[in-house]
Amino acid sequence: LFAAALAVLLASAVTAQNSEIQNPNSVTSTSVTGTDAPTGLFTEIVQVRVINVDVFVTDRSGQSVAGLSRDDFELRVDGRSVPISNFYSEMGGTQWTTSKSTELLADSTFRSVEEVQADPAHRTHVVILIDHTRLHANNRKRTLAALREAIEGLGPEDLVAVVGLEGSLIFYSDFLYDRQALDRLLDKMSRVSVQSSGIGELERRRIFGDLAHGQSGGILGRTSDTNSDAVMSRIRAYAAQEFARSRVSLREIERVVTTLAGVQGRKAVLYVGEGIPTRPGEGLFVEWRNRFGGGDAYTEFGIRRVDFNTDYTRAVGRFDLTTAINRLAASANHAGVTLYSVDAEGDHGGEIRSALTVQGATSEAISVIDENFRAPLESASKATGGRMLRSSGKLLEQLDVLMRDFDTFYSLGFNAGPDWQPGSEHKISVKTKGKGLRVRYRKEVRLPKPDEREASATVAALIYQTINNPLELRATPSARIPREDGTVTVPVILEVPVKNLGFIPQGDNQAASLTFYVSIKNEDGDAGRVQKIPFHVAIPEAHMEAALADSVHYPLPLVLRPGDQQAAIGIRDNVNGTFSAVRIDVSEFSQF
Repeated sequence: LFAAALAVLLASAVTAQNSEIQNPNSVTSTSVTGTDAPTGLFTEIVQVRVINVDVFVTDRSGQSVAGLSRDDFELRVDGRSVPISNFYSEMGGTQWTTSKSTELLADSTFRSVEEVQADPAHRTHVVILIDHTRLHANNRKRTLAALREAIEGLGPEDLVAVVGLEGSLIFYSDFLYDRQALDRLLDKMSRVSVQSSGIGELERRRIFGDLAHGQSGGILGRTSDTNSDAVMSRIRAYAAQEFARSRVSLREIERVVTTLAGVQGRKAVLYVGEGIPTRPGEGLFVEWRNRFGGGDAYTEFGIRRVDFNTDYTRAVGRFDLTTAINRLAASANHAGVTLYSVDAEGDHGGEIRSALTVQGATSEAISVIDENFRAPLESASKATGGRMLRSSGKLLEQLDVLMRDFDTFYSLGFNAGPDWQPGSEHKISVKTKGKGLRVRYRKEVRLPKPDEREASATVAALIYQTINNPLELRATPSARIPREDGTVTVPVILEVPVKNLGFIPQGDNQAASLTFYVSIKNEDGDAGRVQKIPFHVAIPEAHMEAALADSVHYPLPLVLRPGDQQAAIGIRDNVNGTFSAVRIDVSEFSQF
């Protein structure tokens, strides 16, 4: 009886206000009801803004260093020293045996491994991103075999998801605890057949072959070979093609990084590929310069002056991916993601070196190729506190060291300044007082904008099923209702226990303020734009005790297109700051 009364009461407390909930891939929408908070209500809620920076400390040999305290670190933000308000350290779950271990174990900020395992905020979430478009079969098989063995060293509380790039992104799994399931999935991935970069590499080798017939005389060399312009045209065409392909790879890596922004705890993306060139075709340009560039160049149209430096800079500048690489690093830092990369090739100039040395290919061009493919992901990884590994006979050993990053680190927390604006970016610098120690950390942090964290958490719940539901939100879909435009409406009843909500006095009532966040995944696995819905509740003080045994109900109509798969619904309690998210399967409602 009281449940019905509460439902009527809550309904009467809500005034009509249009707010669209829609699949962003759809042209349809539906209206829901909500109300704005009264002026001045909830404005006194204060959030403490603490920024945490993970720091990895190693000695000269690359071994992790334990036993440091907060006094051993100097943290600077935007060039100014700031106090470390929060200090946390984890060293593989073992007690430290250094002279400072007693001090640290007595420190109230030290937490045991058991406590970490019980706290999802301190779990490590690892996304393995396999770029099949940049993996030859042998490299794929060898690298993934080593990775399958290395992940056995992850802690039992750590979660791993697998994503593939096969022209477009494919999310192969949610976050998995099951190591056997993960092993089977990676084994399956090692046999995936996807067209890689073989065609582009074949063209590159053909161009090198043509260049090998030119005159070798260094930058000052001259030639009357009339094919030099034709070769340059082929170089430009190759560079343009590789530039376009590399932009796709970088864009998709960035896309994966951003999906993790709302995941709680520590986050890492491990990219597996064969490198992405900073300046596609640069090695070919260098070889062309050394054979045909400089002085007067003779063509079928007569003598003309070639300003090589200008021509070369212009050509390379058109295909420079530095901006995209910097954007990837910035996106990873904004999302709190550490980027690691495995270069499955290891020696990009190897085949060219062995095939063309006898023809006189210059070592400069070969070195440029190798460095060009390694530099982008190396710099992006370093900027986020990660590292890059090169495929070699010691790849498994390198991967084992990398895995130790996930449970061997320090976390330095500081309070965001009162002048920090939402969305503002800030430079980070960390130093240690010990001699010979090396530190890795993300070089930039960003203060999220309003609703950004909750929207990101909703997307993460949708893609990876990172479900954290302290508010005990329930979402129950019912029968679909066809629409004339070919879509369907699926009413979803959202239910939250009143006892889990925060309330503040408002006259004779107790008031709660909620915000719902909704996103829908389509048949291609793409998460739709997050829609925000405000919802406010007022319960008379006289009925509050009885209401604590009941729930708040909210009718949410979802509009689905054919093929839509899942919907994620997040809810934030604006009074106590608690956030919950659930994911529901809507595929049966979107099939026609």
